[in-house]
Amino acid sequence: MNEEKVRQVLSSATFLVVNSFTNAYNRFDLPVVSTGRSFAFYRKVFFENKSENQVLEKLQGQVVLDIGCGLTPYVSNSMFQACHEAGVDFYGIDPKLANGFKLGAFDWAKTLVTGGGALNENAPGLEKGIGALADDLPFEDNSVDLILSSFVIFAWIENELILENIFREFHRVLKPGASIKVFPAPYYKEEKIASAGLKGIMRKFDVEQEFFFGISPVTHFPPSYMRKFIKKKVSD
Repeated sequence: MNEEKVRQVLSSATFLVVNSFTNAYNRFDLPVVSTGRSFAFYRKVFFENKSENQVLEKLQGQVVLDIGCGLTPYVSNSMFQACHEAGVDFYGIDPKLANGFKLGAFDWAKTLVTGGGALNENAPGLEKGIGALADDLPFEDNSVDLILSSFVIFAWIENELILENIFREFHRVLKPGASIKVFPAPYYKEEKIASAGLKGIMRKFDVEQEFFFGISPVTHFPPSYMRKFIKKKVSD
């Protein structure tokens, strides 16, 4: 078995576990578990482990969305807070932000386990924490430079109709040539998509993927792919 095949098998095993977990939550109608991850995590999976200064410098003048951001707007060492301090136009998007989070001991524990820092219910920059769904974003057409999503799309959201609606909305708000980066993600093959609608919207993007397997596989870097979708400058 070659190296790439091993990666695909490991990624499939990861998603068997992830999907079993999320299916159990859905069966019992439990709320999605919100977490708070660090800027270091985002830099590792989304920015080739570049330094904070390199990432922040690159993002100056850009509009960035973090889909399913969870608790990160409240986390001291998060990308949300680093971008706020650096003047980067970075928005956390999560339906739970519509009513704000009432931070308790469980939130602190989840954030600690997933690598985040201290929580602050009155953290600066919370006006850019937006309570919205991924398929109904309050942004103009062709106005966004980068979309990030960690442990939400493909992990919590598997339904192809929902994914189709989400990616149509992403395509609408993204500038031509702009990107979506999703982690974790299973290995991408178009033929694995059953829905013609989802297949159609996916063809409006060029797709790249990179395999990750970190030292803390359960909470940080399970063996899986970071998938990058680049909006084609001329639609097919």
